[in-house]
Amino acid sequence: MENLFIPIGGGNEIGASCYLYIVSGKRILVDSGIRFSRKEPYPDFEFLKALAPELDAIVITHAHVDHCGSVHLLSNLYPETPIYTTHETAQLLALMVEDAIKVRYITDRNSQEEWKEYRLLDEALSRVERREFFDRIDLGDVELVLYPAGHVLGASSVAIYYGEGSLLFHSGDISLSYQRTVGRAELPSERASLLVLESTYYYSDRRFKREEDERDFLQTVRSTVERGGKVLIPAFALGRAQEILLLLSEGMKEGLIPPITVYVDGLARDVSTIYEKLLNRSLFNYYVQPAPTYQGLSFEEVCRENLREADCILSTSGMLVEGTPSFIYSKLLARDSKSSIIFSGYMAEESFGYKLLNSKELLSAFKCKIEKHHLSAHSDRIELEEILETLNPRKTYFIHGYPNGEARKYHAFNREVVRF
Repeated sequence: MENLFIPIGGGNEIGASCYLYIVSGKRILVDSGIRFSRKEPYPDFEFLKALAPELDAIVITHAHVDHCGSVHLLSNLYPETPIYTTHETAQLLALMVEDAIKVRYITDRNSQEEWKEYRLLDEALSRVERREFFDRIDLGDVELVLYPAGHVLGASSVAIYYGEGSLLFHSGDISLSYQRTVGRAELPSERASLLVLESTYYYSDRRFKREEDERDFLQTVRSTVERGGKVLIPAFALGRAQEILLLLSEGMKEGLIPPITVYVDGLARDVSTIYEKLLNRSLFNYYVQPAPTYQGLSFEEVCRENLREADCILSTSGMLVEGTPSFIYSKLLARDSKSSIIFSGYMAEESFGYKLLNSKELLSAFKCKIEKHHLSAHSDRIELEEILETLNPRKTYFIHGYPNGEARKYHAFNREVVRF
């Protein structure tokens, strides 16, 4: 029986992650995300339905919306199929997908389509089966096992065992580095027949130096505050925001930055509250607080008031997507030459943050300092090569990246059929 792997989305791109595996006759779908594009936000569900009229299992690796943001639409197409994920991801899933829906309809609030999506999300969540890491999910001739992937809280890699001891390993977004809120990834001891590996930074020579990057980040915060400016940190709500909050608290404790008032706004505020419960650890304290809300004020007026009270605002979205809290804050700080906007990670080309960093004309309209410090939750090339060496796969395909040059022949493109 022929085994197949087909990227429905998220092959030669970052966004709309959606991967179909047909293994020993079982049809398994890993992830169902969205793109950071209003024109084509979803994976090619029509193509998927033609390939797999039915699915035996859906697995969500983690709660970043490029991996889960369309799970409710997918589940509506396959209402009899269980959705497997970790306990932590299940708790974060509803919040993240609900916010993605809200952002998508930001110019058409309370439309029938928006409420339909909320209803589909409720239905999808009722089909979620929560699993612990290393639980075995029995699909007859195939077994699934979720391995810790690092990256963010609850993130998993997917091991698919089939045949006579054969292993297919789908890395998901993965990191071999320890973070403040999550440990490093763990890998199977068996050799992989097929490794499907994320390649976010595989094609880059950048070597992540976490301690150095964090020190530079704190120095930018310190210099901004000392010259009397305000700091805006646009950050991904899940994972990056919580790491930065702990970094700021540690920086104050160790005297690397002066005591400052930090407000956490947007979705990051709600995700941080969930993190506190899941980790049984405090992220908020005397200096780091959820941004207050004010009755009777417009959204922009609330942002103005928060900037007046706080020295530093950490807010979503991390890419300054238009209409989000961080976008409003950035507009308010744009004319203040003492202040700084500090980016900390990946920027999709469609985002305002990417355009700001890459357009001289747009950048010239911002008098505040624009800084970028890379605080990644992904493995760099050296770590990805360590994964390759450890699993020693018979065959490898890269996904979740933008291939170039000779590397393209090792990359699985959207709609490509890989036989193994």
